[in-house]
Amino acid sequence: MARKKHAAKRKNTWLTSRLWIVLAIVLVAAIVVGAVALVLSGKGIGNKGPNTTTTTQTTTTGPREPKLIATATVGSSGDVMIHNGVRKSAQTANGFDFTYCFENLMPYVQKADYAAANIEFSVATGTNYSSLPFRVPASVVTALAKTGYDLGVTANNHIGDGGSTGLKKTLETLTAEGMDHTGTRLNSTDKRYLVKDINGIKIGFLNYSYSGGSNRFSYDNLSAFYTDVETLMNDMHAEGAELVYLYIHWGDEYFVKPNNQQKEMAQKLCALGVDVIIGGHPHKIQPLELITDETTGNKTICLYSAGNLLSGQQIECMSGGTRANSPHRFQDPPSAGCNYPDVPERDKDTHRLEHGENCNDNGHTEDGLIFYVTAGRYEDGTVMITGVDAVPVWCMGRGIKLNKVDARNTYFDKYILVPLEKGQDWKTKFGLSDFENTEAGYSYDRTMKLVGDGMASINADCTARLDKFIAEFKQAQLTTTTTAQG
Repeated sequence: MARKKHAAKRKNTWLTSRLWIVLAIVLVAAIVVGAVALVLSGKGIGNKGPNTTTTTQTTTTGPREPKLIATATVGSSGDVMIHNGVRKSAQTANGFDFTYCFENLMPYVQKADYAAANIEFSVATGTNYSSLPFRVPASVVTALAKTGYDLGVTANNHIGDGGSTGLKKTLETLTAEGMDHTGTRLNSTDKRYLVKDINGIKIGFLNYSYSGGSNRFSYDNLSAFYTDVETLMNDMHAEGAELVYLYIHWGDEYFVKPNNQQKEMAQKLCALGVDVIIGGHPHKIQPLELITDETTGNKTICLYSAGNLLSGQQIECMSGGTRANSPHRFQDPPSAGCNYPDVPERDKDTHRLEHGENCNDNGHTEDGLIFYVTAGRYEDGTVMITGVDAVPVWCMGRGIKLNKVDARNTYFDKYILVPLEKGQDWKTKFGLSDFENTEAGYSYDRTMKLVGDGMASINADCTARLDKFIAEFKQAQLTTTTTAQG
């Protein structure tokens, strides 16, 4: 019995020891945890108060370039004039087919998302065709549409050559062939402008002429013209237009430089906020330049003249080697004159490359182009012009029917538009003879001399503006988060 009590007592003592050991372990653990918590909270042992030092934690988001979500390229060409020789060359047993004239041009026109040409003629009613006045078969419009032209700008001094009936026929034919038009209208209630959504970018198109069409201006009352442009631009912007193109029939025929009044008008249109000006009427390409308005900061791309596209104005068909152009009060100098007499066949002209630039028979009337302007929309909604380009186009006459008495009655069997893309083998691609290939080179050089520097300047400016936009976009993405600890 005593032995059992003694054993029980030893057992109780052992249990009590174990309990104290467990409690000691728990207490030590609590102390350790508490100490760790104090350290982590910034209150170390021996600290008399909270840590008053503020720690700044900065988080920076890496910048990226803005996403380009849409582009729209507009291609513009010059005057389409169907002289008698051009019309006769397209005659078939069943009527007229002008498709062959534009065949080479098709991929270059269709490269643009939207393409415009100057409709400098009236579609004839019946068969009363003529040149000066220009009354032409409707199949001219068919060929333009098939080539890829989307817009006919119709305010010019020949749109009324068929009278009101011819005007109606012209606009109806454009519509029937799926082409838009602006510059003239069928009804007084029709809009005098066009706003077109091109790949999600809305572009407004205006077309004016000093003579002909519903949108006319007078050189003697330009203030009324500017007021009218401003009013229509406000209407276009209200419809969502983000860029404005103005096609204008102006200047002096057969001069390769804009006159002083063209320059003044372009400067004022720049101040009004017009983005692109494309001129017509001189029948020669005139320079391309970037105009800036110092007051508003607006910038405008101005091609003073897009020259001819399709015409019968080849060297052999032009009088003017001995005749100075008529002096014009806005030209400086008024007239440059011509240095050498006419030579009926260009290959026999010993002064082939020496004719003054303002002569009629120096080849400039054979020169045209497709002028491209590309705009982009970015993810923040910004729309800007991002660059320009051009493909010179030579209107080649092949198979001459020479009239040595009257150059105006010299015709060709064919009038072929030859796109002169840089770096291409034109001779092989378009089946040119050695002589034709040389003439193509002259045409290319004439055109690039007039527009090349302007393209370089505009593209440099576009690059600079785009770089600035990208830099500002990246800067706006930089975010900093500051956390104060204490």
